Amino acid sequence: MTIPRINKRQVHRINVQTNNPEEYFRILVFIPYLDSFISQLKSRFLNHIDILSSFHSLFDENSTKEEFKKLAVFYEEDLNGNNSIIEEFQLWQRKHKKLEIKPKNSIDALKLCNADIYPGVNKLFQILSTLPISTASNERTFLSLKRIKTYLRNTISEKRLNGLAMLNIHRDVEITVMSDRELAKKSRRLEFIL
Repeated sequence: MTIPRINKRQVHRINVQTNNPEEYFRILVFIPYLDSFISQLKSRFLNHIDILSSFHSLFDENSTKEEFKKLAVFYEEDLNGNNSIIEEFQLWQRKHKKLEIKPKNSIDALKLCNADIYPGVNKLFQILSTLPISTASNERTFLSLKRIKTYLRNTISEKRLNGLAMLNIHRDVEITVMSDRELAKKSRRLEFIL
């Protein structure tokens, strides 16, 4: 490993004054990477630990209204200003106590929670069910785009690229014969002359 050329006055990148390549890359790459990684973990988990722990009140029969109020206040915009959320929570607790088989996760609880009777609690279960989603789906999308948009296909239109990307990403969705025929009828070429 070698140190890249260092100027006396550097404007566009960090100018580390060292002769050791290992120390140079530790200061320039490794330490900023660790710092970024730790700050992302903190912002994702530690800063929201009170809110994440207050979701437990939806499953605990003995939890208090105060624990649930933190959750209701934090997600007030998502609940559309639902004023009767505390009463819904108390009704949900009563129903939860009477259940023989308790829900083990948020998706099971979402299936049990009727959206007509408990709209606010149902919305909170929807939020809880979607929280653990990682960014792997986004990474898969970019991988698919890399395969679709090769050198030979750089000239395709945005609409066609989006359609091909959706077909590649959502392979489990069946396409009917009628939609295939409709796609075949459309001209792929742009008409510039009217």
